[in-house]
Amino acid sequence: MTEFGYNIHEDLMIDHDRPSPAFEAVLEKVPSISWCIACGSCTGTCICSDQTGSGFRKLVHFLRNGMYDKLKKTLAYCQFCGKCSLVCPRGINTRKAILEMKKYFNLYSNDIA
Repeated sequence: MTEFGYNIHEDLMIDHDRPSPAFEAVLEKVPSISWCIACGSCTGTCICSDQTGSGFRKLVHFLRNGMYDKLKKTLAYCQFCGKCSLVCPRGINTRKAILEMKKYFNLYSNDIA
């Protein structure tokens, strides 16, 4: 094997061929989440993305790659306004996906039903 002068840390590797268990769970409830093409329309219209740097595209990235700590922190910024759903060119039900993410991580509260 060729040596490149650094070690590969298994715990930092992201395998894009095997999505995280959380992504699989949300995908089961919201199949349209797999249609995301990461165009950024959702982030461009998000009312909190200017201040926080969050958005649906980032949520999907964190969820798919198992970056759960960042996902939980970013989920807290969502105002649940639904603008991302309105502008999505693929018609992803982003509000339901965000709700399912919150349910999966027990971040759901009755005020967003």
